Amino acid sequence: MSEAVENQMDAESETQTRILLIDDSKVMRKSAVKMLGGEFDVVVAEDGQQGLDMINDDASIQVVFTDLNMPKMNGYQLLEAVRTSADEGIRNLPVIVVTGAENDDEAKEKALQQGATDFITKPFNSTDLKARAHAHATYQRNTRTLQEVASVDALTGLSNERSFKQHLEKDLSFVARHNHDIAILLLEVDSFNDLFLKIGRKGADSLIQQISRVLLKNVRKEDGLGRIGLARFAVSLPTAGPDGATRLAERICQTVSGFKAKLRGETLEISVSIGLYVPADKGSDLFQQCMLKTEEALQLAANAGGNRVHALIESSDPQQVSGLQDVTDFSLDGLLATLSEEGAAAVEDQIPLAMQRLLPLWQAMTAEQRSALLSQIESA
Repeated sequence: MSEAVENQMDAESETQTRILLIDDSKVMRKSAVKMLGGEFDVVVAEDGQQGLDMINDDASIQVVFTDLNMPKMNGYQLLEAVRTSADEGIRNLPVIVVTGAENDDEAKEKALQQGATDFITKPFNSTDLKARAHAHATYQRNTRTLQEVASVDALTGLSNERSFKQHLEKDLSFVARHNHDIAILLLEVDSFNDLFLKIGRKGADSLIQQISRVLLKNVRKEDGLGRIGLARFAVSLPTAGPDGATRLAERICQTVSGFKAKLRGETLEISVSIGLYVPADKGSDLFQQCMLKTEEALQLAANAGGNRVHALIESSDPQQVSGLQDVTDFSLDGLLATLSEEGAAAVEDQIPLAMQRLLPLWQAMTAEQRSALLSQIESA
C-alpha cells in the first residue's frame, strides 16, 4: 500500500465516522443519536427520499441504518436506488436494515436480495448498534480509499473508468501517429434497473460478470476494455475498421440476447444496446469528443428499442456509411457468413442461441426425418 493511501487512511481514522440513520419515528431517531453520538457523527433523515438525497449530497457518509416501512420512499426502494447508483462509492455503501416485529422472514429475504449488508432488530441496544457501526464503517472507509487509487473493477476484473480513459487516450494517440482507424464501443444492459428488481443484487452481479466474459472472449489482447458504469462497458479497438468493429458489436449483441434467465417460471429477456463510433480525427486530446459521440450512438440504439447496434462512422472513404444495425432478429445467415469468413472460434458464443432457434424445427421432425438429416450431416 502506498504511503499516500496510508496517510489518508490515518487522517480519516482521526475524524468521527459519519453515520446516517433513516427512520420515520422521531423516538427511534433520538434513541440512535443518543446511543451513537458519543463515538460517531450521526445525521438523521425522516424518510427514504430525504435519506437518499443526503447520501447523494454527502460523500462523507460511511454507513447507513434504515427502516423498511417509511413514507415517500421505503427501505426496499432506497436499497434499489443505492445499489443501482452510477457512483461506485454509493453502490458499495454498507446499508444495515433495521427490522421490527412487523417484518417477517420474507421481508428480510427481500431486503437481502435487494442488497442489504446486515440486519439489526428493534428494539436495539447500544452495544449491537455500535458494533455494527464500527465494523461496517471500517470496511467502507478502507475500501473507498483503495477504490480511489485502483485501476481494476472489483466485480469483473476489467479496467475501471479511470484506467479505461488512460488506455483510450494512448490508443487515440497511437492511431493518430500511424494514421490508423480506431473504433470505440459503449455497451449497456437494456432496462437494467427493472432486471435488478427481479433478480436482485446477486443475480445482477452474475449477469455483469457473464457479459464481461463475453467481451473478454471477443476482443483482442491489444484492445482496451473496461466497466465504466453499473451496467455499462467500454471498448477501444485500435486499428479496427468500421466493418470489423460493426461485426464484432453485432456478434456481442447476438450472444447476450441468447442469455436466458428464469424467475418463478417467468423467462426474462436479456439484451444490450451498443453504440459504435469511428472518428475521422484522432489524438489523445479528443478523448472527450469521442466518448460524447459514442454515447450519442448508444442512446440512439437504446431509444430505438434496444438489442441493437447503432454505428456513427466518420470516414474519408465514401464507401463507409453510418447506420442502424438491428439485431433483434437472430440471423442464421449472418452466423454462417461469419463462420465462413472468420472461422469457428468467432461464432462459438452464438452456437447456443442458434441451437435454441433450431430446436422447434428439430422437434417438429419425425424420427425418420431426423435420421435422414443426421446421415446427410455425417456424409457431408
